[in-house]
Amino acid sequence: MKSNRSFQRFFDTPQEKEYKYNILVYPNITYPDNLEKDSYVVVMRNVLDVLNKMRDDLFFVFITPQFVKSLDRPNTEQLIYPLPTFPNAMRAHFDYFTLYKLIDWRERDIDIIYSHLPEHTLQLVNLIYNSTNLSPRVIGYCHWFELPENVGFQKRFFDLNLLGILEMEECGVNTKWLRNLVLDRAKETFNQNYIEMLGHIIKPHYLGVDMIDLSTPKKARPKSILFNHRDGEYTGLNWFVSCMDKLWERRKDFKVYMTLAQRDRPYIEKVSIGDRQEYMDFVKSMRIGVGCFKNYSAWSISTTDGLSMGVPYILPNDLCYPEMVGGDYPLLYNNEKEFIKKLDRMLDDDDIRNDIVKLLKPIVEKMTWDEKVKDWFNGWMIFDDRLHPMISKTEAYDRIVSYIHKHGYVSKKNLMEYLNWSMRIDFTRYRNRLRTEKSIMLTKDGYQKR
Repeated sequence: MKSNRSFQRFFDTPQEKEYKYNILVYPNITYPDNLEKDSYVVVMRNVLDVLNKMRDDLFFVFITPQFVKSLDRPNTEQLIYPLPTFPNAMRAHFDYFTLYKLIDWRERDIDIIYSHLPEHTLQLVNLIYNSTNLSPRVIGYCHWFELPENVGFQKRFFDLNLLGILEMEECGVNTKWLRNLVLDRAKETFNQNYIEMLGHIIKPHYLGVDMIDLSTPKKARPKSILFNHRDGEYTGLNWFVSCMDKLWERRKDFKVYMTLAQRDRPYIEKVSIGDRQEYMDFVKSMRIGVGCFKNYSAWSISTTDGLSMGVPYILPNDLCYPEMVGGDYPLLYNNEKEFIKKLDRMLDDDDIRNDIVKLLKPIVEKMTWDEKVKDWFNGWMIFDDRLHPMISKTEAYDRIVSYIHKHGYVSKKNLMEYLNWSMRIDFTRYRNRLRTEKSIMLTKDGYQKR
C-alpha cells in the first residue's frame, strides 16, 4: 500500500503533456469575412496536420482576430487580437500594449516566432526581446508582397516587409519566381549586402493540395471551361473574356463557369458554391481550366485545386507556371493565338485531354501537403536542441533544476517568483538548457520532474 506522502505527491504534481517547443504564430488576415477560407488559415491548418504527424511535442499559440475552428487542436491555444479588416490597414496596425498583455511572458514561454506578416515582424521581435525575458528564434512565411504588379495603392509596405524578413532565419515564399521578383525589386532600396542577406533568408516553400482525385468524373460537363480566379486586373479576366468573345464568334457550343468573378456574356455562368467539398466536386466536373495571369501570380491555389481533381489547365508560359507543371507541359501558351488554339482543341479532343491527365499524375501526386511541408525550413531542423543557444551550467541553473526536482512540477510563474527574476535576465537560454535535462520534462506552462 502506498504511503499518504506518495498520494500527496501525486495530487500535488500535475500529470502534464510534454511540449518541448512553444511556437507563437503571428497571422496575416486578408479574408476576415470567412477565416476558414483565408490563405493563412488554409496554410496553417495543413502545417499543423503535417507537423503533428512528424512529432507530438509542439505547442502552438495563435494570435488571431477571432476563434478559428480548424486551428482548434489539443496542442493549440488561440489569443484573440482584433485586427482591421482592410488589408492595408491590417498591415499598418500594430497594437503594442494589447500584444504585450496577450503574450503574458511571466507565465508563458515562447521558443519560436512563426510570423506570417513580415510587415509586423520587426516590431514584434523588438517587443519580445526588449520588453520580456524571452529571446525566441524567428522564422516566417510571406503570403503577399505589395508590389506594383498586384496592388494599386499609392503607397506600399514592401520596404517594411523586407525589414521584417531580415529579422528571420528563414522566410518561405511559394515559388522561386516570386523569390527572384522580390530580390529584384529590393534592389531599388537596399544595397548589395542586404540583397545577399535576403537571398539567404527567402526560400521557396511550395504549397500543397488537400485532396487528389484523378479519376474520370462521373458528372462531366461537356465543353466546359473553368475560370476559378478572382476578378482582378492581375488575373487577366478582361483579356480572357476578350479571347472568349473571339472564340464565341466561331463556335457557340461552350460554357465558361466562374466561381469568383462575373461578366455579362451569353456563354458565362456564375456559380455559387457552399463548402469546400462542393467546390472540389464542381471543379472535377469541368473539362478544362484556364489561367490568364499577366504580371503577377506567385502561386495559384485555384489552379492546383483543378489539377488535383484531374482538370488540365491552359497556363501562361511565364510567372510561376513552368515551375509548377514543368517547362515541357504541353498546355503552356505564349500569346493570345496560342491560347485560343489550345483551348479550341482541348474542347473537342478527348484523347489529348486524357493524355494530359496521365502526364499530370506524377506532378500532382507530389503536390500533397505532406510532401511539401516536410521539406520547409530544411526539414524543420529548427526543432533541434543543439541549434538553440543555451546557458552553461551555473549556480543559478543548478538552483532551477533543484527547485523543479524538489516540487515535482512548477509553472513558469512559480519559477520566476522563486528566482525573483525580471525581464532583464534572458530566461530562454536557461529553458533551452532545461530541454536537454533527461530528468525534466517541459510542458505548456511549466516544468515537471520525470
